[in-house]
Parts: sequence; C-alpha cells; structure tokens
Amino acid sequence: MDRTGGVFPARPGAGLSHGKRTPRVSRIPTLAWAMAALVAAGAFASLGFWQSDRAGQKQRWLDGYAAALLAEPVAVSQALAAPSQNLPVRVAGTFRLQPRPLLFLDGQQRDGRVGVRAYVLADSDASAAPLLVELGWLPFGPGRSLPRIELPHVRFDLDGLLLPWPAQGLRLGENRWDDAAPAQLLAYLDRDEIARATGLRPYDGVLRPDPGFDLGGAVRDVAALPNTLTPDQHRGYALQWWGLAATVVSIYLVLALRRSMQ
Repeated sequence: MDRTGGVFPARPGAGLSHGKRTPRVSRIPTLAWAMAALVAAGAFASLGFWQSDRAGQKQRWLDGYAAALLAEPVAVSQALAAPSQNLPVRVAGTFRLQPRPLLFLDGQQRDGRVGVRAYVLADSDASAAPLLVELGWLPFGPGRSLPRIELPHVRFDLDGLLLPWPAQGLRLGENRWDDAAPAQLLAYLDRDEIARATGLRPYDGVLRPDPGFDLGGAVRDVAALPNTLTPDQHRGYALQWWGLAATVVSIYLVLALRRSMQ
C-alpha cells in the first residue's frame, strides 16, 4: 500500500512469465514413417530378387540350349519317353505333318517386323500323341490376312530341337476357335484347347526343325529366347530395383536425422 492507504497500481506485465512458449507442431509419428519406408524398400528389394532369379533361370536355359545345339541327335522315340524336364534335346525322326489345323501365334516380332509364328501338329511312329512342330515366323500385314502355307503330305525325316512348351505369359484376350476354318489365329498356345479342337492331346513339348528345312517358306532362327528379355536385361532391372530400395532407406535416414536435430 502507498502512504495514502491506496494500493500500488499493478505494473504492466506483472505476474506474467517472461519465458517463450514453443508452438506445438503436428507431426506424423516417426514409427509410421519407418513402417512406410520399410514396406517400400522391402517391395523394391523383392522385385530385385525376382529379376535376379529370372536371370539365373534364363542363363541355365541358354546353357542347356547351347549344349543341345552341339550334341548329336537322339531318336525322337527316346526323347519322348524321357521326362519333359530334360528338354531341350536334339532329336531326329520321321514325321508326317497334319494339313490342318494350322496354328498362327499372333504378336511375334522379327527384326522389328510384326508377324506370326506358325505351328502344325505332326504324327510320329515314336508316339501315339501328336507333336507340335514350329514351322517358323511369317510376316502378318495390316490387312490381317493369314499367310498361306504349302506343306508336304508325305512322311519325311526331320532333325531339330525338342523344346519345352512355350510359356503362356499374360493372356490379354481369349482364343477364338473356328472349327470350320483350316487355320486359327491364336493369342497363346494352350494344350487343352488344342486337344479339344483336334481330339488329340499333343506332347508337352515343341519340335523346332533346323533352319535348313524349308517348311512352307517360314523362317526359323536359332535364337533361344525370341521376344523375351535376356539374362543381362533381367540383371539390369534387378540393380534398378535394389537401387530404389537403397534410395528409400537413405531418404528416410536423412529425414530422421534432421528431425532429431530440431
């Protein structure tokens, strides 16, 4: 109180704290960031391991293919009696090509040109089941008119590679079979569909004759992996996926370090 009994007036700011208050900032919990980074990096790394595994599979296939090219041919009866897991193998035998149905696999490229790969069933003394024979590649123009092929109707000797059944890959559409047509344009080769259309289930393998045999003017290459990625390309993709995984982890660590220093 002052001398007159009054109360001293309060000073401006009296009773208030002079400390500075830090405003609260909304942040995503660190655990959520860590989990997101872990999931993303794990997914990228898994894709890298998958590509690496595909590279190994195709390299083993190429090694077996190269060995089969250099090997002496065995009787086709001996090859057909062995498990299909032993393919590829070089074979020789006597065959008669069935005139129908001609099977044209769509979407096949060669030297940058769009075409089809032609197949036909063949009878052999070695097996009661028919064998699918790859005639080769043919151009397929914008008019979408199927090529005409003239095939021998007699039995003749044929040498070539007996290969596993082609992989189906991603089916973008269904095959439309016309039982009355002598030729079929297919998006993929399915043994069950061929069996239903012909009444005979083909052997689980495809004979690719040597390029020297003229079968309807179709072109056959010795390439082991047509229209697909090579092992080196798979390895390149694997490195890219692993690089993305490492990038995600690095970004998270940098952001976490900055957050801890604030």
